[in-house]
Amino acid sequence: MLDWIFEGIVNWVGSIVTQLMDAVSGLFLNALGTEMTAMEEYFPFVTKAFSVMQYTAWAILFLITVWQLFRAFGGPITEAENPLVLITRSALFALLIGYAKPIFTLVLQIARAPYTALMDLSMTAEDFTFAGIGNVLSNGLTTIVSVVSVVGLLLLIILEIALGWNYFKLLLEVVERYIVVGVLCYTSPLAYSMGASKTTTPVFRSWCRMVGSQLLLLVMNVWFLRGFNSSMGYYAANGGALSTGQGSIFLWLFCALAFLKTAQRFDSYLASMGLNVAQTGSSMGMEMLMAARVITGVGGGFRSAGSVFHGGSAAASAAGAGAGGGASGFAAGFANKFKGNSYVRDAVVQGGSRIGAGGTIGFVGRTFGGMAARNGAVLTSDSIASVAARSPNVSGTIAGDIADRSLSNYMPQFDGYKLSGTRITGGQISTTAVGADGKASAVEMFSAEQFDKPDAPHAVVMAADGSQWYQMASGEGAGSFYDIPDFSGSSSEAAQVAATFPGAEDGTTLRTVDDGAIEATTPSGGNSMWYNSAYYDEPEAPHTTMQSSNGVEWYAMQQQAETPSFETGEAALAYNQAQFQQFMPGYEQQVTQVDGSQRLEGNLEVRHADGSGTMFYDATQYAAPRGDYQVYEDVGGNQWYAIRGQAAVERKPVYENGKPVYDGDNVRTVSVETVRYKTTPSRFEEPKPRDKAGGNKPPKRKR
Repeated sequence: MLDWIFEGIVNWVGSIVTQLMDAVSGLFLNALGTEMTAMEEYFPFVTKAFSVMQYTAWAILFLITVWQLFRAFGGPITEAENPLVLITRSALFALLIGYAKPIFTLVLQIARAPYTALMDLSMTAEDFTFAGIGNVLSNGLTTIVSVVSVVGLLLLIILEIALGWNYFKLLLEVVERYIVVGVLCYTSPLAYSMGASKTTTPVFRSWCRMVGSQLLLLVMNVWFLRGFNSSMGYYAANGGALSTGQGSIFLWLFCALAFLKTAQRFDSYLASMGLNVAQTGSSMGMEMLMAARVITGVGGGFRSAGSVFHGGSAAASAAGAGAGGGASGFAAGFANKFKGNSYVRDAVVQGGSRIGAGGTIGFVGRTFGGMAARNGAVLTSDSIASVAARSPNVSGTIAGDIADRSLSNYMPQFDGYKLSGTRITGGQISTTAVGADGKASAVEMFSAEQFDKPDAPHAVVMAADGSQWYQMASGEGAGSFYDIPDFSGSSSEAAQVAATFPGAEDGTTLRTVDDGAIEATTPSGGNSMWYNSAYYDEPEAPHTTMQSSNGVEWYAMQQQAETPSFETGEAALAYNQAQFQQFMPGYEQQVTQVDGSQRLEGNLEVRHADGSGTMFYDATQYAAPRGDYQVYEDVGGNQWYAIRGQAAVERKPVYENGKPVYDGDNVRTVSVETVRYKTTPSRFEEPKPRDKAGGNKPPKRKR
């Protein structure tokens, strides 16, 4: 039973070792070549400081030249140099300082030829994974160590760790050698400052030898790493056998380890031959071990941060007898508290409660998080949500450059905008956004969970964590947050219409009429106006509210009733009666006359045999009247307000040629039968443009 448990532990450790070797293998040679791309991007300061190095080198060169010229006044006793030669050499090396980087780049291009040639050699056997090493070693050990299985397992894990450790140390050497070349490149002006005088020329010569030696080491990195990889591919597959029939997995293993050791010490071999090389790798591996030791020691410190997990440890101990219940509770607490970039977030948050660990661990984490923030780090959406989703009394505030860089991770709609003055706090975010057109707008966002819906123009946007926010924009560029594309009314824009208004009926076409106003035509042919809530107040007329893809509400006016045309004259009475009966099937009273002269205004009148009448008003264009009225529905499903009127007689003046006719001193009149209505409904007004002078008032916070 113990053998089985030990075998499981050894196999697990062996798999971890081989996975680590696979993870780092192949990443270094392509990234760390004879170009300084990695050096410049990982350490951007050295690029900016290069000009400082040049000015420093010119200053040193000037001081050396002046000192040597001053010594010339001493005559033969000072062994001074020839002033003319000194000045000539100084001028030459001053020019070299100015062209230091191009010169070094040219040297790197020369070294690139052998480097690239070694990289381009095709070796199909290099297509391997380190995970196969464990199986090869296990099979080789099975035939040699068959008496005590535990001994074989111990030997297996020792050999795997030794191979992986030495390979990892070689990779560290590769990185150090690349960094040394980069340092020599960006400090080369200082070396040129030593070339003017005979007394300092040896320093310049030593630097030149070191450059050549380090470039040779850079090329040899490829030779050693690809040589080792080819050994893994060719000999691990056949158990280390040689073509002579000799060899074994142990012989191959010791040869591979010796090859790695030689590669690590190759700089000292070159130094013994007289080349000036930087001695690297002496303690970097031990420093990695020390760091690992510190981490394992600090692990105990997490016990002091138990409050971070809100009793997770207590839950774990209480559920200790369960099947992993305690572990899952602890892991859940850890995952909930330590969001991505939590230490960077804690380093930049101002006030409020922190989400990271406390004590020494939290202090160290926040220190390094602050360094990362100052060097261009961005906050993840989870880190921003841990502030924005909280109440303001415990949220804290994120501001400054890191807030400007990071907000688009939480609010994707800001991609493509240049942000400044960003401030993120509990339930509220503010920033100034400048679009590609150079127009700026002040943007305020309020959490829908913490604030009421604002009365001012706004859009409803969704953050990366799925929460909804009210977004309000003002200023010259505010239109980019509210506007939609212009439409011409063509059916070819169907895809764009569907993308802009996901809730629109299929086949709807749109035509832009004005800023914030479009005309919509449905497949059945009906027309209606849609108004942008950012530009217009909500109308009183019947409408539906729909949302565009950018989160802005639009008021879609209900389509007005389509009234049939009626004829005039006595001969059209029967035709008009039939037309009206078909148009208003629910109206049962007998109709003698139909007056449709005002149908385009949304109303029409019918007369009855007893002289009374009824006025019909389109409910989409008129408000409900006061007093008595009825509601009828036409054949198209539209509602009409019906107001009954009583028969009446009016005396109207008689006109001839546009002038009233008089009988003596009185105007001649004639009696005319008419209908008198007690009430008339008011007509809905067109939507009113918003009063921009009122400004955008922030919404009220929910209680």
